[in-house]
Amino acid sequence: MSDNFRSSSLCAAVAADVVLFTKRGDVLSVLAVERGKEPFRAALALPGGFVEPGEVPVSAAVRELAEETGLAIEATRLCQFGSYDRPGRDPRGHVISEAFHGYVPGAPDVVADDDAQAARWVPLGEFLSSAAVVAFDHQDIVAAAVLARFDWHYPRSVPGPRQP
Repeated sequence: MSDNFRSSSLCAAVAADVVLFTKRGDVLSVLAVERGKEPFRAALALPGGFVEPGEVPVSAAVRELAEETGLAIEATRLCQFGSYDRPGRDPRGHVISEAFHGYVPGAPDVVADDDAQAARWVPLGEFLSSAAVVAFDHQDIVAAAVLARFDWHYPRSVPGPRQP
């Protein structure tokens, strides 16, 4: 689906975002992309995108993960943990995001493609840092995924995401 969604007052778009964890050495890391398009061009973001007609959110999550990072995983490796629907969270219009988390061992190689200009494993502390430039509400989504997946709160120095 086009990345140029424009909302009307009568509808909202549905998206899927993936918080995929791994350990690199002893460091818990999250898979991130650098956006290749506006809004938030060059900002860190979670792999994800719009759910296409006839598609369910978990299928969109798997598809977008493969398209943006080259990483193919089974839908059964992902767990849905939240819906993010705050008006204004996406400057393109009203977008409701279904969020999924998962874990892959061994920090597999990733390659940016589709609308991502880069893809990489980012240490969790770096992604959640107040100095990080992160798109949308993806810092909030990652913090919630840490709680859902590992049952612990990640200390954050500044409430809410810093956006470009």
